[in-house]
Amino acid sequence: MKTLTELASQLEGERQRLGLDYQTIAGRTGLTPLSVRGVLQGRTAPRITTLMAIADQLGLEVLLLPKVVASGLQAHTAEEPPPPALSRVDRIVAETSQLAGVKAKTTKATRANKP
Repeated sequence: MKTLTELASQLEGERQRLGLDYQTIAGRTGLTPLSVRGVLQGRTAPRITTLMAIADQLGLEVLLLPKVVASGLQAHTAEEPPPPALSRVDRIVAETSQLAGVKAKTTKATRANKP
């Protein structure tokens, strides 16, 4: 995100997805409904603590990333989602399955060569 409008759009979209109204977010954050609406509509530049409080209520986290990382993330989302990361267990299962397949082929070949 490079502009206040983009930030507000992301926050407002999440608010709508969650079905929350400004009053509810205001009550949970200690802000006024007018303040919440101003931030989510991009009319007000929020303090960082205000942004963090609103993001928290929307299930979001405010992060600072190096620009090179952020541009890499943007490039990925523009093209296609990144491939799912395999957990350690997933990798072990895949490797074991692969090894089992190789062993089965070797066993069949050995049996075929016996008289």
